[in-house]
Amino acid sequence: MSQRQLSTVACIVLVLLSSTALADIVSGELTGGQSFDEGGVFLEIPAPAVLGNDPYDDNNVRAFNESQDVTLSELLIMDLAAADLDSNVLGPGSVVSSHYIIYDPLVTRTVVGSVTFDEPVLGVITSTPRFNETDDLLGDPATDYAIGNQSLESTDTVSISGTTVNFDLRAVQPGDAIRVVTGVDPVSGINTCSSDEQTIEGTITGGSVFANGAQFRQICDPIGPVGSDNFDSFDLFAFEEQQAVELTAPLELDTTTVIAAGEIVSSFYVVFDPGPTNTVEATLTFPDDIIGVITTRNELQASEFLGNASATYLNPGLLGLESTDSVSVDGANLTVDFSANSPGDSIRVILGSASPSFGVNICAPEDTTLSGAVTGGTAASEGGIFQQICDPIGSVGNDNFQSNDLLAFEEAQGVTIASDITLDEPVDTVVPAGTPVSSYYVSFDPGASRDIVGSVTFPGNIIGILSTVGTLTDTDAELGNPSALYLNPGLRGLESGDDATFSGDTLSVELFAGSPGDYIRVLVEAADTDSDGIADSSDNCTLAPNAEQIDADADGFGNACDADFNNDCVVNFSDLGYLRTVFFTTDALADLNGDGVVNFSDLGILRLAFFSPPGPSALASCE
Repeated sequence: MSQRQLSTVACIVLVLLSSTALADIVSGELTGGQSFDEGGVFLEIPAPAVLGNDPYDDNNVRAFNESQDVTLSELLIMDLAAADLDSNVLGPGSVVSSHYIIYDPLVTRTVVGSVTFDEPVLGVITSTPRFNETDDLLGDPATDYAIGNQSLESTDTVSISGTTVNFDLRAVQPGDAIRVVTGVDPVSGINTCSSDEQTIEGTITGGSVFANGAQFRQICDPIGPVGSDNFDSFDLFAFEEQQAVELTAPLELDTTTVIAAGEIVSSFYVVFDPGPTNTVEATLTFPDDIIGVITTRNELQASEFLGNASATYLNPGLLGLESTDSVSVDGANLTVDFSANSPGDSIRVILGSASPSFGVNICAPEDTTLSGAVTGGTAASEGGIFQQICDPIGSVGNDNFQSNDLLAFEEAQGVTIASDITLDEPVDTVVPAGTPVSSYYVSFDPGASRDIVGSVTFPGNIIGILSTVGTLTDTDAELGNPSALYLNPGLRGLESGDDATFSGDTLSVELFAGSPGDYIRVLVEAADTDSDGIADSSDNCTLAPNAEQIDADADGFGNACDADFNNDCVVNFSDLGYLRTVFFTTDALADLNGDGVVNFSDLGILRLAFFSPPGPSALASCE
């Protein structure tokens, strides 16, 4: 074989080796504890054939690599996760490698040290149940894991720093063990809220989990299973449930405290599910004042109608707190002190009317421009009503309402559309470019599946409806409300069983919706009182035709309704005097009808406005 051929083969071998390189232990050291003082060292060893109870009985800490590059096909719950991960649960598709650390002294001893790996540490497994659950998945296939209770005790601590695991252990028979999970680009197994979605703030202030780096985490939809050791985490979790719900029956918080029917409440669920017994002390801040906390099993089960539709509430017979647990409320702040193991502690937090987390600024009566009614369906039987939302609108479309109400809000008002719009109702009808329209968004987002029959009346005749993903998305930029955040754009619109029709200024709907709800856009003829083709909402003279919108002094009042030449907010003899000085000239300011010359026509306009303010105008006011 020639030298060139040998070089080629060597390159191929190197490529193959590099492409199959496994995650590895880089180094380890002992830095303290009785075993360190007595000469204990760190040893990297091959995976043993049998790992039984008391396999070593010495002062050393050993580590070996287990299964490598495992692609998860289901959730992997770790006892502790790296601080930069969303949670301690890894999702399917994560590629992970496993490593085993064991400390097995002959008699009770302590040790402090660390082990470093060649890729980031995602988390560690330290409890016997999690070892047993992951031996087949993550253990070395050639090792018989016959060791019994290898979990850490409450006095042991483990922390993660990048590619390094730090430990401070006290052990005797059968020894302490840590399974280390490493990998890159993990897939989150819990849908933790992004910073812009988070509506609850939380801080861990104490308890046994504090030293282990526990964090508060808010979960966003979809929530998934809750309550059957689905977290097994040092972290404290919470998520939104039903928001701004009008109670149709009294709600019992406990045996003596009742929230009356008719009250509008929002609900949040808090859960601490640490697996092995641990304690947590924390403060959570909610988006509105707390009016009560439900902490007992019976009341939690009875109030599950407030639950999140995307959550599966497991172990209902084991919900609630124990006598040693405590909660206290101060305005919007909740302080908790929990001690829990399997299946965890859970509570339901109830906020009062008009919770900002609802993301809805219900219009005051004087600000409403729409009227409507809910007349049928399960939503009506459960207290649903029509409500108009006012700016700022906030998030729309990702289970942000979870209400039995029919909701609507103003979008672009009196805009002249820049390009043709094809309506969904009437089918294939085109609204040509240049048409002035006002746009409104109608929403039914009940969370759990509900049907609703209702109507909405608008301040002008309805031109048509946009009710499909494509037409809604295509018109968001031009017709949407700038203070609204339109979420789930690929999941809105109506389904085949929904019905939305209109006659004159009234929309009628019969909708069936669950998550994420039904949404439509309604186009209405823009009010044009003077019939000059300029919608009242953008007309600088709403009662005088002025298609050219001439405004010589740029004060927001068009010439056609602005004989107030000196801008003192009243048409009087001073203005008449000015007009006389420019009579039969081309003075732009006094040419009120825009015909190019100041003459008797302009004098007639001034006389009609004598002793009145200029306007009215949508762009300016003398008030």
